[in-house]
Amino acid sequence: MAQKLAKVIEVRSASIIEGGKINPAEALKMLEVGLDNLSPTGVSYDLLDQLFPLKETIGIKVNTLVGKIMSTSPEMAYSLAEILHRQGHKKKNIIIWDRREDELSRAGYKITTRGSDYHCFATDTRGVGFARELFSYKTVGSLISRIQTELTDSVVNFPILKDHSLAGLSGCLKNYFGVIHNPNKYHENNCDPYQADLYSMNIIKGKQKLAVFDAVRVQFNGGPGYVPRWATDYKAVLLATDAVALDRVALEIIDRLRTQNGLAKLKDSGREAISINTSGNAGLGCAELDKIEWIVTEV
Repeated sequence: MAQKLAKVIEVRSASIIEGGKINPAEALKMLEVGLDNLSPTGVSYDLLDQLFPLKETIGIKVNTLVGKIMSTSPEMAYSLAEILHRQGHKKKNIIIWDRREDELSRAGYKITTRGSDYHCFATDTRGVGFARELFSYKTVGSLISRIQTELTDSVVNFPILKDHSLAGLSGCLKNYFGVIHNPNKYHENNCDPYQADLYSMNIIKGKQKLAVFDAVRVQFNGGPGYVPRWATDYKAVLLATDAVALDRVALEIIDRLRTQNGLAKLKDSGREAISINTSGNAGLGCAELDKIEWIVTEV
C-alpha cells in the first residue's frame, strides 16, 4: 500500500440545498465536520490555532467569475468566516475577496470595506489595486493584488469545483490566476507550467494555510461558465491543507461525473489538467491519488 502523504476531507449533506438555496446552517455544520476530520486531534480549533494565529488578518479568496449559480457561495464563505471568528479573530480582520467588485456583487456578496463586520472587497476596489513590485518565477511575471501581498497575513483558497475549457480543472491552482494582473498570458498548453510556477511563489503558496472547495454545485463540462446541462448538485465541501492534493481529488470527481454522464475523461478530451502533476513533480503538494487519504463523510 502506498504511503499516504496528504489528507483530503469530503463532507456531503443531502440537505445543504433547500428550496433551490444553500442552507447557511448546514454549510456551517459541513465545514465544522470537515475541519474536525482534517485536524490531527479531531478538534477543528486545534488545527485552526496552528494554521491561523490570532491577530492575523485572513483572506478568503473566492471565485466569483460566473455569477450566483456557479461561484463560491456567500453561505459557504461567510460560514468559514464565522468559524474563524469563533476561533477568536475579529470580524474586521477577515477579508472575503476576489478580483472585481462587480463579480462579487453578482455572486451575492456585499462590498464592505469599513466597520467591525467581515470585510468583503476586490482588487479593483478603490484604494486597493496591485502591488508595484513585479513578482516572477520561471515562466510567470506578474503584478499581484495588494490583498494577497500586503493586506492579509494568511489565505484560505476557496474556489468552486468546475471544469475549465483550457486548464481542464478550475480549482485551487487556477484560482490564483484571479490575483494577478495578466492571467490572459498564461492559458497556453492547458495553463501549464504557468499555474505551478505562480503557485511556487512564496507570496502565494507561503501564505496559503487552508484550501477548501465549494462542491455543492459542480460544473463537470462546459466550464468555467455555467451550463445547466452539464452541472449537478453534488452537495459537498472538500478541505485540505495541501491544495495540490485537493485539486487531484477534485479532478477525480470531475472525471467520475463526466463518465456517469457519457463524457470522456478530461485527459481523453484534450483538456488534461497537466498542472496538477507539474506541481506534484515540483514538490508543491501530493498529486498521486493513491497517496492521498481521501475521507468521505456525511452529515
